[in-house]
Formats: sequence, C-alpha cells, structure tokens
Amino acid sequence: MRSDLWENTVMTDPALPINVFHPTFRPGCSLRLHWHEHFELIYVESGEVLYTIGGQPFPTKPGDLLFVNSGELHAAAAVRPNEPFTVYALVFNSSILGLKEPHIVDLVAPYTNGMSMIANRIEQTDPWYPLLKNTTLRLAEEFERKPRGYELAVRAHCQLLFTWLCREFTVMQRSDSEMNAFRARTDLFKELLTLLESDVAQRVTVEQAAARVHMSPYHFCRMFKKMTGQTFVQYTNLNRINKAEYLLKNTTMSVTDIAAEIGCSSINSFSKLFRQLRGVTPRDLRKGQTI
Repeated sequence: MRSDLWENTVMTDPALPINVFHPTFRPGCSLRLHWHEHFELIYVESGEVLYTIGGQPFPTKPGDLLFVNSGELHAAAAVRPNEPFTVYALVFNSSILGLKEPHIVDLVAPYTNGMSMIANRIEQTDPWYPLLKNTTLRLAEEFERKPRGYELAVRAHCQLLFTWLCREFTVMQRSDSEMNAFRARTDLFKELLTLLESDVAQRVTVEQAAARVHMSPYHFCRMFKKMTGQTFVQYTNLNRINKAEYLLKNTTMSVTDIAAEIGCSSINSFSKLFRQLRGVTPRDLRKGQTI
C-alpha cells in the first residue's frame, strides 16, 4: 500500500538493498507512525525512547536492541520530552539475504509474508545479545566508512544477523486462518490511518472510524490504542498539530488560516491544543523561527 503511512525507504544501491540511519532526534521530536516492507534492526545509542511496534509499547534505554518485522506499524518518541535520543536503524530488504538459493528462500519467505515473526525486543541479558550488538555496530561502521569490499562485509553481517534472529528469536508462528484474519484487520487499520493523515481537517468520529474497520466503537477504541499506542482522539489531534507545525515553519499562511486548514473551529481552541502538545503557542513558535 503506497500511502502516507508507507515509508519508501531509500536504498541508494539496488545491488545492496540496505540503508543505515544514525539520527539524533532533538527534544520534542519523534518518529511518526509508519510501516515498510523491509526489516529493521534498531540499536538505541543514547537517550530513553518509547517505541511502539505492532501496537505494543517498548520503553528502551541505551544499548537496547529492537526488531521491526516486515509490515509492522512502528513509531518512536522520547520518554523525557526535553531530552534528545540517538539510534542506529538498519533497514534492509530480504533480497540482501540472497534469495536465489532455494534453501534461503525457504528460510526467509515465512518472515516476508508474515507467517513467522521475530521478537521485537532482544534483552540485554540474553546470551545472544553481545554478539548481535557487536555485529550490528560492525555492520553500521562498514556502511558508514565504506572501506574497500564493504559491500561483502555488509551483506555477510546482515545474513548472520538475520540467521541468528531466526534461530533464536522466532516467536510463535500463526496458522493460515489466524494470519489471514490478522492481515485483513491490519490492512483496514492502515487504510483508516492513511485517511486520517491525508485529510487532517476532516472530522471523523469514533463511530465513523469504527464502521470503516467493521468493529463496534468499544472494540475499535481498544484495538486502535493497541495498534498505535494512542487513543483515537490523541492520534487525530497529533496529526493536526504536526500539520500545523509544518505550515507554521514552511509557509507564510496566517495562524487563522492554518487553524482552518487543520479543522480547528477557532483560534483559541487551536492555540490551546498547540500549546498542550508543543509547549508554546503557534505565534511563539513562528516568532522563534525568525529570531
């Protein structure tokens, strides 16, 4: 599904379908809810981060390792809003594992089609943790420095990491019927979330959202919180404020027009919500941009 929630992760070399990100998120910044077909291995270098993966919260500290399976919705935010955090994120396509060999296809295919899943957290107390951590950082170093032959080293490290994760951290496999139901439900939620992000001014009620995913409002609210880590109201409000912040920083639209653009009924309600989620008023944020 190509949508606002789907992330088209850049792979600069088609022959080496992997990218290594090493971002530092400034105080107040977060990683929005998204998904991609690729696998992702995350190492928390500094700061405390709350990741939400597949609807489950994972509070992390420096040194923690997380894994995101193909297609899993995930997001991240600092545990302490005033502190930054830095992570390594290794995002790789299954084709880097070498899918020309039948026995490799047999190993990898269940993880690419969702029939098998790797655990989202690798505990620091686990006996495999030191090897996984060191290999992750060696891979990242090879990719960043790019010494002669780094392509072979990156591919080899990636193959080893995935092999070890499959052997030691595969969680319970789902039956065909369970997986079909899971995919259908997840796809409906992805479509709904895409709708909410694509038109933040549209007022979608809980009842309307629940109807789109064929659930009662009660069960919808429970499932929405599980999938996103936020209530429906929290999620829609955050979408509006994210859009407003972008417009404040990147356009000359008036605050009044921005309030209307994101569906706020008045300047006062817009300013109150913006201050609640960003700690400053819209005008103060824009003023700070010009200092």
